[in-house]
Amino acid sequence: MAPGLLLAFAGACGLLFLKPGPAMSVIVANSVAYGVRGGLVSVAGNVIGFILLLTIVGLGLSWIAVTMEEWFDWIRIGGAAYLVWLGVSRLRTAGRLAKYGENPTGELFRDGFLVAVANPEVLLFLAAFLPPFVNPAFPPAPQILALSAIFVSVAALAGAFLAVLAGQAKHLLSGERLKLIDYLSGGLLVVAGLWLGWPVVEMLR
Repeated sequence: MAPGLLLAFAGACGLLFLKPGPAMSVIVANSVAYGVRGGLVSVAGNVIGFILLLTIVGLGLSWIAVTMEEWFDWIRIGGAAYLVWLGVSRLRTAGRLAKYGENPTGELFRDGFLVAVANPEVLLFLAAFLPPFVNPAFPPAPQILALSAIFVSVAALAGAFLAVLAGQAKHLLSGERLKLIDYLSGGLLVVAGLWLGWPVVEMLR
């Protein structure tokens, strides 16, 4: 593949991850609550979720999308409810010891993973986003592999950047200010959940 095409794809991925959304909300919230390490663990879960989705795309998304289309709304509702639950829990424990305890590696990884795979829009987006960068004159498998590696790398770097920024901000806060940031991160999670589930609500009206 041409280097210019790969750079264009990497740039498009970077713009994608700058857009606020559920994954960003979870990474920032967990970084504020548990520090940089907590945020990075959530980033790792998020990246593994993206790898799973990219594998599905590589195996033939068009067939899967048609077969599972009737389940996408339920998946979206489940993901939205999970985000709202995380946000409400954060609001209820604002300023206190975080609900996962002192070493919540498994829970933080789960948060990142679920927020990636519970949004069916990501699956459909990848299906539409990857093909335009594949040159039909060459074997598709190596190209998809290279594009997937770039997508995952950009996701990991963008997530790590957010985790470091949010985690460092925690060290500048204490007392009532820390409680305020808990309220803000909890509210961000609730808004992200409502944003994820709103299309389903609109469809049912």
